[in-house]
Amino acid sequence: MISERVRTGCEKLDEKIGGLRRGDIVLVLGPPLGGKKIFSRSFIAEGLREGESCILCCTNSTAEQEHEALKSLLEEDVDKLLEEGFLAYIDMFSGTIGLSLEERPYLRRIPSVVDLASFNVALREILSSMNRKERKIRLVFDSISTILIYNPFQTVSRFLHILFGRLKSSKVTSLFLLEEEAHEKSMVATIIGICDGVLRIKSENDVKLLKYESEIVRTDWISC
Repeated sequence: MISERVRTGCEKLDEKIGGLRRGDIVLVLGPPLGGKKIFSRSFIAEGLREGESCILCCTNSTAEQEHEALKSLLEEDVDKLLEEGFLAYIDMFSGTIGLSLEERPYLRRIPSVVDLASFNVALREILSSMNRKERKIRLVFDSISTILIYNPFQTVSRFLHILFGRLKSSKVTSLFLLEEEAHEKSMVATIIGICDGVLRIKSENDVKLLKYESEIVRTDWISC
């Protein structure tokens, strides 16, 4: 059986691997300012262009900041995409820094990055709404490193294990960002072990380089 493929937004990578498999959980690793955030936004923008529903989970920026960044990537009316439920945000950052901002059906605020239970509730409700509309779904979580700052690793590991199972059951193609060098190698290895693939990103001389690894395909460094 041939798996459905998902375009990432990087043509050279898609040519090499044929796109990600629908429903895969991919860990995006790289140094700070290495290009992980830019790649993940392009991944969301590509999904919106193809008529998919997209969820952006924010731990390092507000939903409003990410919304403005998406507007610069898309010609479509991004505000309308949010209103129609093609785009949704789960904002864990605003509450953590004490901002009190409005909440809407597809813009959910979590009190802090410690409140993983509230995140699970918000995600479950958004997924349920999107699944009722029978849309294909993408998700970006930026980033695991932030929740590791505020939560014990064992707590984060359990959270991710359950979360990944929920996403795979709904065939949500997902990117989870992580600052590899900020954590112990054993922690990174544990997280890699519950993912379907690893995408490494770095910048050299203002050129973004990508390298993808999974059980079925591996690439050398690709410029994108």
